[in-house]
This record gives sequence, structure tokens and C-alpha cells, in this order.
Amino acid sequence: MTEMIPYHQQQQTDYQAAGAYLASLKSDVGRRGMRSQLRKVARLLGFAGIDQVNWAAALNAANVRAILAALTNEKTDENKNLAPASIATALNALKGVARACWERGTLDTETYQRIRSIRPPAGSRLPAGRDIDAGERVTLMQATARDKTPAGVRDAAILAMLIATGMRRAELCALRTSDVDLQSGKLRVIGKGDKERTVYLRNGALRYLRDWLAVRGDEPGPIFCRINKAGRIFPERALSTTAMHKIITKRAAEAGLRDISPHDFRRTYAGELLDAGQDIATVAALLGHASVETTARYDRRGERAKEAAAACISVPYFGGQA
Repeated sequence: MTEMIPYHQQQQTDYQAAGAYLASLKSDVGRRGMRSQLRKVARLLGFAGIDQVNWAAALNAANVRAILAALTNEKTDENKNLAPASIATALNALKGVARACWERGTLDTETYQRIRSIRPPAGSRLPAGRDIDAGERVTLMQATARDKTPAGVRDAAILAMLIATGMRRAELCALRTSDVDLQSGKLRVIGKGDKERTVYLRNGALRYLRDWLAVRGDEPGPIFCRINKAGRIFPERALSTTAMHKIITKRAAEAGLRDISPHDFRRTYAGELLDAGQDIATVAALLGHASVETTARYDRRGERAKEAAAACISVPYFGGQA
């Protein structure tokens, strides 16, 4: 791979540009995702880590295009090609590092602008994950609510809010007590791109949250905080997104359900609202999507229409064993 993506000849060196770019990102989740992409690029270049790459020498338009071409041929664990969105994310990471180099004076303006002009690959994939049907949601909440420990009360509130709002897990982890109005059920959410929106809790979801906050106490801090094995609550210590994922996996297993990911709640939430006849602009606003085109990818009504249309075509069958 090193021969395929040669370094261009220039005197500048910058081994810290990737770190500077990652430090500029506001979201821990985004930072981890982009770090993963840059590690992948570093491996393609023949290096073990991102701090071993001289980014000022590695980055030019031709090299970035070669990196994207190499990523196109990468295989996932399921032996599939990387999705266009994954390659686009890698391109965004490279553009971010290029900008860091330019700001640090190690990359000239012309080279930086040529990298900026590179367009992401065309194509798309259906959203990952699955819908969680109504019966599964009932089973999940019943199983979790049977746990009357502080962790059980907290986890029931987490699951209820995922079901009721479709929030990203990073958004849920970032929620603070000052962001919620327990009387109206109104929540202030800071989403991707530091964009603020409001969502609303009703009926059982609001009651689960009230139950948890009664246990947690009214001390300012993250709504969803850590609890040790002895049941001690640490209201100043927010759950990480990794801990949130483990909670969901654990509670799904206890309920006897097959794998459920945090994003499955978001996918299900969008589909339920669209099925109920809510307009797509409202659903996009509730999800924090910048474009209704993103929301449209979660619309499962079209799939059902295609399935019904396929049933209209009859193929005579004369096979079978002799």
C-alpha cells in the first residue's frame, strides 16, 4: 500500500495534525469514530498509529483519491465492501486533518483547496439494524422494570426514553438535570453539530424518568449517571456511550430478545411516527436530522408497498421432487 500511495516531495513535517484535528471535535462519539477512520488510513499507509504519519507529506489530492480507492476495496467482517457512507466519513476525516495542517502552516493553500474539492463516493445503503416490534418493546420494559434496584430503575428510564424519543445514545448520555422539565415532559437536546432541539416525553416514558430522578436525587449533573455494584449512585459521573450500549445489550438478553442496538430504537421511532401519519419534516426535526432525505431512509412504508406489489405477480410452479 505504501508504494500505491507515495509521499509527495516537500519539506514540511507534521505528525501532530491528526491529534489537533481530533481535539477540535466536540463530541466524544465523533472523536472516536474519526480516530478509527484515521487509524485505518494509517494502516493503509503502512503505519501502526496516526502519530507515526507525516500528514503534511502524505496529504495531497492524488494521495487522498488513492486512499479512497483502497478503502473501496476494503472488506467488512461480513466480507462486504465498505458502504459509501463509511468512505465518505473517512474523506471527512482526511479533510479535517488537511485543514489542521493548513492552519498549522504545514500544508499550502492550493493543496488544501484541492483536497477540499474532492467529492465523496456516490451510492447509499439502507439504514443498519432492525425494527423493534411492539411486543418486543413490552417484553423489554417488563423485564427491566422487575429490577427494583437503582440500576434497574435507571435502565428502565433509559430504555423508555430511547423508545419515546429516538435520541442518539450520545445525546442521552449528555442530558443534564437542567435540560428536563418534569411537569411538561419537555427535553432540551444538544445533537450533532452542536444543534439544539426539543423533544417531548409523555405517558409511561415520563413516569419512568420521574421514578429514576426520585431515586437519583435532584443534585445537578448528568441525568444518567454511574452506579456501582453496591448500588451507590454517583450523580456527578455521566454514563459513557459504551456503558449505555452494554446496558441495552444486558437488558435485551435478560428479556430473551435477540441483539438490539441503540440505533434500532431510533430506526423504530422514525418508522412508527411515519406509519402514524406524521409529516416527514416533523419527524426530521424530532430526530435532529439536517435533511428530510436522511429521515426518508427510515420510512418503511415503501418497503411494504413493494412487498405487496411483488405478491401481484404469479409464477406457476411445476418443480418438486420426483
